[in-house]
Amino acid sequence: MKSPLISVIVPVYKTENYLDECIHSLLNQTYDNLEIILVDDGSPDRCPEICDSWAEKNSCIRVIHKQNGGLSSARNVGIENARGDYLSFVDSDDFFDSRMYEKLYEGIMRLPNIGLSGIKFYRYETGETSIYNKIWDTKKDVLVKADDFGILALKKKICHATTNKLYKKELFVSLRFREGIVNEDVLFSHDLGRLLIQLGWDLLDLDYYAYYYRIHNGSICRSKVPIDFYYIRNLRTIIDEEKKDSEYKSTAIDIYHHTLYDLYYSLLNENNPEGKETLKFFLQSYKNGIMKLRYQDVMYKENASSIYARLSFYATKYFPWMYRVINSFRQ
Repeated sequence: MKSPLISVIVPVYKTENYLDECIHSLLNQTYDNLEIILVDDGSPDRCPEICDSWAEKNSCIRVIHKQNGGLSSARNVGIENARGDYLSFVDSDDFFDSRMYEKLYEGIMRLPNIGLSGIKFYRYETGETSIYNKIWDTKKDVLVKADDFGILALKKKICHATTNKLYKKELFVSLRFREGIVNEDVLFSHDLGRLLIQLGWDLLDLDYYAYYYRIHNGSICRSKVPIDFYYIRNLRTIIDEEKKDSEYKSTAIDIYHHTLYDLYYSLLNENNPEGKETLKFFLQSYKNGIMKLRYQDVMYKENASSIYARLSFYATKYFPWMYRVINSFRQ
């Protein structure tokens, strides 16, 4: 009897140097019934030709060419064209252990109330492999209940990424990625968490390393604009959408305050022209938010009584450019 069909959705954009390895590692999976959907998001390099070439040789590969609309747009097109009983998303510059989908499928089938399963990330940079996040290195399988998923993802106690998971297709009757957003996984996890509560479905997080997340010059984590800039914006969206006071909303507010100030403080301490321009860009967007911060909002308990921490806070808040000049002399 044939295994249920898994649709693997692969948005493709400007990854011509890595795309072959990604596709090859998908074709090399031990799970025997995959549909690989390559969504060419108007890539200006050789990616469209590479996609078509693989599809000509492999009946399990389908290619969709579309105008550039961003990562979320490409994933949504993939969802709308998927035929599988289960869906998965991967990035076209990454690659994967050959048993990844075998393990994910075993996980999602373990209990009837599991709506998605996840595996662990490796960080892959210049040929070196390391554990992506030691906080997620649980050394055991972990069942994350529906009621806990959202707040644990917010706190980054569990991996909030989209690409290391296998999802039941029923989740995507209404669920989609929000388009026109950077760092979209944060808001996707927010929407997914609400839906899991409605359905009573849990996540099984497997203790199996299978996803190789490649770091290179084109990665979003290498962008000139820090990823936390977009993370703050998405946290603000979550706070605004949560109308009722709850532990979830108060957690989002707390993380928003700390991330806002920590990024602001780090930019003030960057002594280079690029850092100055990023700081100016940051202040244009978040000056009002900075001015509303209180000392107790952003100081961690271990520093709360520190006179230096208190002085630094008020100096950075009210006299940022003076603080920057003084700090440059100190360095």
